[in-house]
Amino acid sequence: MQDEKKMTLTKKIVRVGWLCVAIGLAYIPSGGIDTNLLAGWAFLVWTFPFSGLWWFYLYDVARQYMSASVAQPIGSALVIVCAYVFWFVLIPMVWSKARAERNNPGQPPK
Repeated sequence: MQDEKKMTLTKKIVRVGWLCVAIGLAYIPSGGIDTNLLAGWAFLVWTFPFSGLWWFYLYDVARQYMSASVAQPIGSALVIVCAYVFWFVLIPMVWSKARAERNNPGQPPK
């Protein structure tokens, strides 16, 4: 029971930490152009794969309908939400179903 609580607390800390770093990389102004490039690439890697989809495909489409000052913050928020759901909801769900199937072959997952 104690291990389950500790694991849950650890998972919460990792999730909040990941979210804080993602928001920091996306929205906190960095300073010089070199720092902005570094922060941009770090955000791209941190929120993979959705940041790549946004910046290399969907950003140009969004720019046809809105200005850059609107498209960039909205797109960054959507990237953060999609990456969070992917890494901390969908991947653990698939992982736990696969683990249940591996431990109980032929049994339906709970």
